[in-house]
Amino acid sequence: MFYVTTVCHRTSDSRHPLLVLTNRDGNRFFFGKVPEGSQRALNENGFRMSKVKSIFLTGTLTLWSEIGGIPGLFLTISDAMSRGLDVFVASDAVLKYIVATWRYFVHRRDCPINVIATSNKAVVADASCAFFPVHISPQLVPGETTQPSENVASRALAQVEKLMSLMFPTSLTAEENSSSRKTVDSSRKLVDSNYAGMQTHTHLPPLENLLGSAPQSSLNYIIRFLPTRGKFNAVRAKELGIAPGKDYKRLTTGELVVNSNGETVHPHQVMGESKTFRKIAVIDIPDERYLENTITSPEWFKQNEERGLELYGLVYHFLGADVDCQLDAYARFIEKFPSDCIHVVDHHSFAEDALVFKTSGIHLLKLKAIMNNNYNLPHTAKLPLACPSPFVKLHALQSFKIDISGIAPDDSAVQNDDWRLLFDKHVKTVLPDAQFSADLVPLTPVQNARSLKEHVQIVTLGTGSAIPAIYRNVLSNLVRVPYVDSSGEIKFRAILLDGGENTPGQLLRTYGHENQKQLRQIFYELCLVFLSHLHADHNLGLVSLITAWLDHNAQNDRKLYLVVPYQYEDFLREWYQLENRGRVADFGRICFIRCGQLSRVQGSEVNTMDAETFERQFDSGELGKGLPKVLVQPLSNAVWSQMKNDTNLVDIETCNAIHCTWAYSVSMKFQLSKQETFKISFSGDTRPNSWFVDIGTNSDVLIHEASLDDVNIEEAIEKRHTTVAEAVRVSQLMRCRKLVLTHFSTRFSEESNFIMSAEEYAALSLQLNEYLGTSRQNIFTHPADDAPLFDELDICYAYDMMSVRYNEIGEQKQHFKAIRALSLAQDSKEQMRKDEKKVRLQLKLFEKRDAKRQQRLGVGQ
Repeated sequence: MFYVTTVCHRTSDSRHPLLVLTNRDGNRFFFGKVPEGSQRALNENGFRMSKVKSIFLTGTLTLWSEIGGIPGLFLTISDAMSRGLDVFVASDAVLKYIVATWRYFVHRRDCPINVIATSNKAVVADASCAFFPVHISPQLVPGETTQPSENVASRALAQVEKLMSLMFPTSLTAEENSSSRKTVDSSRKLVDSNYAGMQTHTHLPPLENLLGSAPQSSLNYIIRFLPTRGKFNAVRAKELGIAPGKDYKRLTTGELVVNSNGETVHPHQVMGESKTFRKIAVIDIPDERYLENTITSPEWFKQNEERGLELYGLVYHFLGADVDCQLDAYARFIEKFPSDCIHVVDHHSFAEDALVFKTSGIHLLKLKAIMNNNYNLPHTAKLPLACPSPFVKLHALQSFKIDISGIAPDDSAVQNDDWRLLFDKHVKTVLPDAQFSADLVPLTPVQNARSLKEHVQIVTLGTGSAIPAIYRNVLSNLVRVPYVDSSGEIKFRAILLDGGENTPGQLLRTYGHENQKQLRQIFYELCLVFLSHLHADHNLGLVSLITAWLDHNAQNDRKLYLVVPYQYEDFLREWYQLENRGRVADFGRICFIRCGQLSRVQGSEVNTMDAETFERQFDSGELGKGLPKVLVQPLSNAVWSQMKNDTNLVDIETCNAIHCTWAYSVSMKFQLSKQETFKISFSGDTRPNSWFVDIGTNSDVLIHEASLDDVNIEEAIEKRHTTVAEAVRVSQLMRCRKLVLTHFSTRFSEESNFIMSAEEYAALSLQLNEYLGTSRQNIFTHPADDAPLFDELDICYAYDMMSVRYNEIGEQKQHFKAIRALSLAQDSKEQMRKDEKKVRLQLKLFEKRDAKRQQRLGVGQ
């Protein structure tokens, strides 16, 4: 028995289809694309990552939206299972180039991404099924494309592979570590301190050296489930003179056996009929150039011993926007399949923008019932266009069971609940007095505001850390800053602080209502993106966001300022070599500013070498020796002048964060009017940092990470994060009275670890102060002259898609008890079990924390 389940279809959260095939052993194989949001959808629906074996990408690879979920998915699988991931593609050169662009934020020892190019031969996944790739070339005008010479292409691919070997190194044995050999075998992946990070200081070879201008072939699959042998008939075997024992086994494995009378006995004489299964096809037609060659290909209906004589029972059709499945030619193609074959289509015209992350959606619905003015219900839409016969539209959690009796659909898990039904089922039971509301949070200026600061709007799009989780997506913050234009009208400019995976999906869900009216306004206002560091959970959503910004602003001449760690510019330029091959994007409208250029302390950067120099040093064993550093040059007056004009900034300053290499915190001051300014500071990921306190002093708003509970202080030190009480202390030292806490660990789920009172905060501060002692990381020993008291702070604990105005930041406090009650079990016995489990876990945590502290301090060594 096998199952094929739709992980996601085209929605605001997932831009392309993804299927998962589960075999008899529970192993899973992905087919389709892996868009941003895939990992979160897998977590939402309980798919175990440990069972994921391979990814079979279909179609072509030209857009970030098609593969944006792979980096995060790979990192999670490698962390959880300590193994790599096999990815099958039409062209290994394309995907290896793509993977190499990730070298700034993807690195795993002994856990490679294995890129495997398919051929016309079968790819046998295991003993139960075989996958047959079908390559389709597009129709082209003669002379339209060029191919690089074989020597140029093979050399460029070798350079990319050597860079990849440093992304996924193999640990050295003790013997290799002690060896003094100077040469390096390019087929080996070695860990050497001289090589550490060298892949990030090397440019990729030009993409045209790998691919030329030739379009990719589109990859499709025929899936055959191998027949299972029939039952052995022991009675018949005895009648034919076969003695029990080895000859029985030989017959079951297909061998001929001679009986005691010298007669030959064939397997079919003693074996029941084999059990067969219907075949599946996954057809991916990226655009109309591939249409005719796909539907006229003879590959679909070849029958032989390898491919089997079984009939099709299920066909998936993944169709590009300009592909019309209602053409007569397509209808004739469909008629070639058996009449009872099920055809499932994925096309934007038939895709319902359904709720994908139901758990977080229900939690947001509860929060909106408590604080209606701070949340939009995630946008969903049912398209009026019906799916044409004989097609069935693809939908998330749609499933098909394949067994010897045929293929049976199962739509029991498909979710079509509307918000009103979800409210009645999940909210009224815990908040009986709550009233349903679908009101939208307005983007207009606040009524009766006493100052321009009151119009400031902070939208915490994603509030989690590390991985996209069920309740919280990874980090992203949108801040809308008001200003008075020349006519005296109040308008807004928007900035984005970090952009984890699927940030554009969070924007679409938050602002996609009313035919995306609010979304268009947000992209029109967006003028600056700040990226704090290059960890994947902070940047994987930015490529698709930048692409969306270029699309939304195609008819104007606005600029988008990217304040990023210096290597991120290299990544974007490399990536857009691929994405711009099929579209025209005015990349000149992106203004890159390096975070280090905005620091009062002049830092340095490592010079970047070209691919030829890298290869020469790699092959000779000289890699990493003598690579010079250069001082970071401050921002030029001309760029700063233009930036001030386009963003209303009057000051922006960064400092090094205490987290990883080239990690930054930032403070920005905006001119709202001739009389008024607004200062906001954002920590990124960091331990409490006196440098950040310095540049952020007198901020109007502080957005600070609070990854961990205060009992997890050792983990915070180890992973270079901040606890809740430490973040509050930073706000006090900054003399900033409005604090938004975010970047919470996934273990918080729907809970928040609120500090309920000044007395509780004082106790936590005393405990941490005593625990940290004389450590330089003890923020509680810093002098706090004129610091606001705890009760003078407005503290807001962020949730996904929460929107707060400047003067609303402190209003959440009156709802702490109601929000905390949302996570309590309705069953008192169940709640008692949860409380007991929590106590046991905390006792284990204390033991583990103390052990780590002693190890850190060197006690007993």
